[in-house]
Amino acid sequence: MKIIKTTLCLCLVIAMWACGNTTPTKSAAENEVQENVSVEEVKGVVFQDITLEQALEKAKNENKYVFIDFYSKTCAPCKKMEKTVFTTAECGKYVNDNFIPIKIDGEDNAEGTVIAKRYKIFIFPTYLILDPEASKVGEVSGAELDVNKFIGMLKDIIK
Repeated sequence: MKIIKTTLCLCLVIAMWACGNTTPTKSAAENEVQENVSVEEVKGVVFQDITLEQALEKAKNENKYVFIDFYSKTCAPCKKMEKTVFTTAECGKYVNDNFIPIKIDGEDNAEGTVIAKRYKIFIFPTYLILDPEASKVGEVSGAELDVNKFIGMLKDIIK
């Protein structure tokens, strides 16, 4: 009986692991290599895998704004933006040159929901622009699939 319970527990652990996050994590060396890639080589927005606090610090050091993509895993417009707008060279060049871009799941019931509440984000997708002091500069809500219009809205915010 003990062997059966142990086997079932092991199977459950393996199943949970297999269904979990299949995205491999990057090592510090891989992240550093990505940061050293010139913007001309990037074909889209390079969302950084850092916390909001780290993004704000980086924005101070680089004299940039923070661009937050508030999304939900179940949001179809979020996925469309990710596939059609953020992957373009034009959007990548503009966002990477002017912002520290990060993604936050606004429904993750952890840090994401706390940050979403702080900035009153209730619609996904919402793109929040912060200055290095964490003050809201502006936001864009909804999916704008025209790359030039999306970039134009971001330019209007940081004028």
